Amino acid sequence: MSIRIKFLKDIKIENPCLIVGFPGIGYVAKFALDYIVEKLKAEKFAEIYSHSFPSFIIVKSNGLFEPIRTDLFYSGNFIFVTGNAQPITPEGQHELSDFIISELMKRYKISMVYAMAAYVVEGRSGEPKVYGVVTDPMLMESLKKYGVYPMSGGSISGANGIILTYAKEMGIPGVCLLSETLPYTYGYYADIKAAKALVEVITSITGIKIDLTDIEEKARGFEITLKKIKEAEEETVREELKKEWRKDLSYLW
Repeated sequence: MSIRIKFLKDIKIENPCLIVGFPGIGYVAKFALDYIVEKLKAEKFAEIYSHSFPSFIIVKSNGLFEPIRTDLFYSGNFIFVTGNAQPITPEGQHELSDFIISELMKRYKISMVYAMAAYVVEGRSGEPKVYGVVTDPMLMESLKKYGVYPMSGGSISGANGIILTYAKEMGIPGVCLLSETLPYTYGYYADIKAAKALVEVITSITGIKIDLTDIEEKARGFEITLKKIKEAEEETVREELKKEWRKDLSYLW
């Protein structure tokens, strides 16, 4: 197996809830989990390395480097799993998801898995909706109390979805929560408003108490940026249409 785990400290925790948020579309899940980890001052206790991770390192502004890895944190009776990248192959994503569930179940007897992800929509009205996918129908009924809509079709790609496969295989109840995001966020911008919706739902469900003031401010700032991006795109389209219009009428002069 081309994967290994490095424990930084021995933690005493039984039947914890596992919350997962790997980077993906709009960095929605990653930003949401990082925010929760930061506000709880959760402590990192393990790192996972895999040959399936992208073949580069991240160089910071001070010249230090950061390896590609998955980080595991804990606070109270929660374990948080995130990282700076996902494996680049489907095989690697399956291997990592299987390893996380198997290793943590063996050591700590995981009682519940919550994964977070993004749900791409062409348009978004008001606050982002949060959708749910579950391993058991009874879980969906409980999610509806928190304003979560059942996802009615499609698929969830990457480790944020795949991890439910291995949770179910091990008999662990699991949920994936997906927040509406827009295509404009692809590759360049973190959809903080979508992440905020995830944070609000996951903290309500789990009872985690954190201050949401910062993320609300960042969400408002993101909406302003997103509006400017959309306006710039629309202006570009208008200019292209004008050029085509002049070209079509050039025979008149």
